[in-house]
Amino acid sequence: MIQIKSERIFNIMNVVSWIVFIGYCIKAGAITTVSIISLFGNKRATENLYMGLDLSTLYDFSSTHYTIVVILLILITGLKAYLFYLLISIFKTMNFKKPFNKVVVNLVFKICYLALSIGIIGIAFNAYIIGLQVKVMFTQLDINTSAYIFMAGVIFIVATLFKRATEIQQENELTI
Repeated sequence: MIQIKSERIFNIMNVVSWIVFIGYCIKAGAITTVSIISLFGNKRATENLYMGLDLSTLYDFSSTHYTIVVILLILITGLKAYLFYLLISIFKTMNFKKPFNKVVVNLVFKICYLALSIGIIGIAFNAYIIGLQVKVMFTQLDINTSAYIFMAGVIFIVATLFKRATEIQQENELTI
């Protein structure tokens, strides 16, 4: 009974991960497309970059700062999408009969380092935005990525446990 319940939760999380992954891909693609249009074609596209995000005053102030902000937005969104892609990869490779293997351990460590990267880039992004808002007022743009740093720490602990469990599992297979 517990096995079925766990597998059901596992499947639900897989579906949710796919939905979030697709959402981040769409967001990154939309921001990229509108940014390219705004830089090389229609300046008015900066007024509604993505879901009401208006960076037109920033673009008027400096197209260089606008480009940096947009690139960082795309980078953070793309990294979040990649994080969920790695999570989906874990769902594909996970085997309940032998859950601890090197592939899963490597994926969990990648997710850990990626979450840490998202957190650090997000903090740098927010600091950059605060510095810009001293010079020019534009739409409040705060990316809350500090939770990713905490999440990276938790995932690192889980990854280390997975690594040790994999080693123990391999030792047990050799002794049998």
